Parts: sequence; structure tokens; C-alpha cells
Amino acid sequence: MADKAKTLLGGYEEYYETASFIPQQRDADEVKRFAGLAGHAPSNREILDIGCAEGELAVLLAKRGNHVTAADISKGFLEQTAKRAKDQGVPVSTVFFDVEKDVTAIGGKTFDVIYFLDIIEHLRSPIQALANVRELLKENGSLIIHTPNLCSLALLYRYIKFRSKRENYFLPENLGDLHLQGYDYQTLEKALNFVGLRIEKVFPTMATLPFIYKFGWARPIFRWTSRLFPLVSDTLLVSCRKIAPLDMEKQLAFWKNAYRAEPGKKTSRRPVFLDCNLADGKEMGRSVPSNGMSR
Repeated sequence: MADKAKTLLGGYEEYYETASFIPQQRDADEVKRFAGLAGHAPSNREILDIGCAEGELAVLLAKRGNHVTAADISKGFLEQTAKRAKDQGVPVSTVFFDVEKDVTAIGGKTFDVIYFLDIIEHLRSPIQALANVRELLKENGSLIIHTPNLCSLALLYRYIKFRSKRENYFLPENLGDLHLQGYDYQTLEKALNFVGLRIEKVFPTMATLPFIYKFGWARPIFRWTSRLFPLVSDTLLVSCRKIAPLDMEKQLAFWKNAYRAEPGKKTSRRPVFLDCNLADGKEMGRSVPSNGMSR
């Protein structure tokens, strides 16, 4: 098993380029939607697209007057992005960049908007990568993340209906992607908080339902369901802002005091839910998504 792990880590760039197929970035409507999350004014912002793939999003953002840097671990994707930008007559800078290692390849620049679409699930060291991304984000900047949701309605249905079924990923036909990590809303929020980022908005995507997911007429239903229940959508689409990282010394002190109970005495472990729209992070009790657009 150790040899297999070394093979994956050693040839990661090749595996990533071969296995990566990002349908959202090949769907013109979805690309426009992603671009719209950055807003439309002002148009001369500095934008970084990490994991740019074939460059559809980067080129569209450049067409809207933004200064765009497209970064990827795949030299093949960067070549495709540069060609697409040249063919369409817009300037897009390309950078060979491994977000899990360091940010020196970016040259000290910081950005108003950073796109991190369908990337975090592929990472071997996601916490280090998020810490590196934070360094590249301006103080009032926005980080946009898109990733599959492990708490989707479709997956919950699958685990209930086929509760005893297990997958054999040693069969090549079963390993459909190179996803090394998985997130639901809570695990994503926690990972972000550790490095000093917080989810500010949760956007609806699609919440497919069993039996009717193959029918085109059902797409409006899936979008409506996602608006009602954005945290159980097929994918999580969120925008994040910079905050102070979790104070681990304070957290350790809390754990030591909270769980050092007297014999026979139970300790309380009720979580406190925060209002993410508050800049000072005051505890406001339970906050509920409003139509999936904010918390």
C-alpha cells in the first residue's frame, strides 16, 4: 500500500490532468453564473482563478475588463488557457502554481477575488492550501469555493436505500474521479475557520431528487429545492472573507476546563451558531440561511 501512495503523490500532476473533467466550467451558463459572483463593478479588479482548467472562466472575466491571473498545476491546461485568451483577444496571465506548496510563484500579488472551483476536493493538504490562498486574498477580498457536497439529498438517499452496499475502488471503472477529500457545510466551514476564513454567503446550486434526476423538465424543481435547502444541494457554492484564524490557545484552554468534569458530572457540549455577516464575530445564536443566499 505504501508503494501505491507514493505513486499517487509522485505522479499527481499527470493524474490530475488526465482525470479532471469539470462539467460546470464547460457549461456556458454555469461559467457566466460563476463569473457573476465576482460582481460587475468595478471592472478592473485583480482576479485569480486557481485550477483554471481550459480557461473558460478566466477568459470571460478578462472580457469583462478584469486583470485575470489563471493558475494551475497542469501545464497542459495553462497552455490551453493561454491559447484561448489569445484567440479571443484578451490578456490573461498564466502561472504554474501548486497551491499546496507555497505562493512564491504568484510574485507577491494579492487579489480582490479568488476562484477555487472544484479544487479543494482534489488536494492532498487542503488546510495548507487554504492558508496559502488566504495570503493571496486582499483584506476585503472574496474567496469563491465550489465543491461536491457529502451531505446532498442524492447521497443521503443512496446511503439509506443501499445501506449495505460498499464500493470497490480498486476496479478502474469504479474510481470515477480523483477526489481525495470530501466536505459538507460544517466540515468546510471548520476547515476555513482554522486558517482565518469564514463563509459569508451560501449560493443555491442544484438539489437533485431520486427517480427524476434524468429528466430535463425537473431542473427548475432541483434549483427551487436548492434555494430552500442550500446545505443539502449536490454541490456547495460559497463566498468567503478573511477573519482572524481560530485562537488555538484559547480553544485548548476551553477544552481543558470544559471536559475536566467532576466524577459523575456531565459537561455541556451544545454548539453555538454564529451570524457570518458580523465583522466582529459576536455570538448571535442560531443563524438560518435565507433562501440559500446568506447566513
